[in-house]
Amino acid sequence: MKILRNAFLGTMAVAATMTVSTAAHAEPAPVPTSQVIEPAVKAAKPERPVGKPKIQSELPVRALNADGNFYVWSDDMNKALLYSGDASFDGWPDGWNNTVDVVWNNGYPGPYDDVNIYDYAIWSGSAYACIGNGDYWDLRRRDVNYVFSWVNDGADAWQRSPLGRRVHDNGSGHVWVDWCGNNNR
Repeated sequence: MKILRNAFLGTMAVAATMTVSTAAHAEPAPVPTSQVIEPAVKAAKPERPVGKPKIQSELPVRALNADGNFYVWSDDMNKALLYSGDASFDGWPDGWNNTVDVVWNNGYPGPYDDVNIYDYAIWSGSAYACIGNGDYWDLRRRDVNYVFSWVNDGADAWQRSPLGRRVHDNGSGHVWVDWCGNNNR
């Protein structure tokens, strides 16, 4: 048994020596013969005018990467609006006010990455809810209560009345903000 063990260990030592010596004499990796050439002028992505949404014909599907858009889906319209900026001062387009079923903040993380959703399109005093960066709200769900939680300072009584009302079928416009809470933008 001792002889068999010594023979086995000797074979292992020879194999290890051969492996080390082979690795020491390996050929270097070939040097690339051409370089990647960058274009002289890079094409810029065209920007949508502020307040003009892109329209998507299917329900937004959550992606892994942020795309810089705020999505507003309406079952009544059977479409989604995609906004990279604030809604216009008049809010969402005709037919979209108070028909919202899903909202998704797929904006880029950083400053102004949260979105206030307003009860009344002209947001100078209306009640609002705030959806955080990366959040997806299916407003049709009854087990989660997405409500208008804040109102701007100095709001009149009629502007305060939507506080606590569900956002589902009550949103009219939105603005990108720096944080969620009583941000008074």
